[in-house]
Amino acid sequence: MFTNLSAVQINRLAQRLSEAPLGRSASVAAAAERFERLLAAKIGADRAPKAIKAILTAPGFETAEGRLAAEIDACEPDAAAEPAAPPVTQEQIAAPTPVADIEPAAAPSAPRRRRDADVEVKARQGELPPPPDFSAPTHARFRAKLAALVELAGKADATGLRAIAINPVSSSPKALARYRDLAVLAIEAREGRA
Repeated sequence: MFTNLSAVQINRLAQRLSEAPLGRSASVAAAAERFERLLAAKIGADRAPKAIKAILTAPGFETAEGRLAAEIDACEPDAAAEPAAPPVTQEQIAAPTPVADIEPAAAPSAPRRRRDADVEVKARQGELPPPPDFSAPTHARFRAKLAALVELAGKADATGLRAIAINPVSSSPKALARYRDLAVLAIEAREGRA
């Protein structure tokens, strides 16, 4: 493996991983091999190969030392973590929990069907529906189409909205189709009242 570090520098890094004093290595390759063994024992064999490459190819000793410290810190358990729950005793298992001590589950927010029905009722009254939230990365390729739909809905162009082809095969196009259909419904409701 290519490395920018000398055998002495690699030995200094390896010493951070071992509590026992380490002797000198005969070559850079021997020092790297010992460092690899010690690091795998410290952070796990699955993470070690990538970490070893990053550490040993660092541009200088200080950078390598910082990368090693970061790897060690990333795998050590958090000292401020919550303490473990006390073990459950046999008496606690045998005794049923009184009904008064059981907390009721939090009531869910308005069910989706009810929200959808409310939006549809408002659309029938002429109110444009809110556009779907496409801020998630999964919706990125559909944002331009959504912008076009919002623009046409703002112009009250029901014919233009109907002309936009949408193939509702996944969640994003289904949301677009629902928005388009509700916008057309709202625009037609407004025109019917006028």
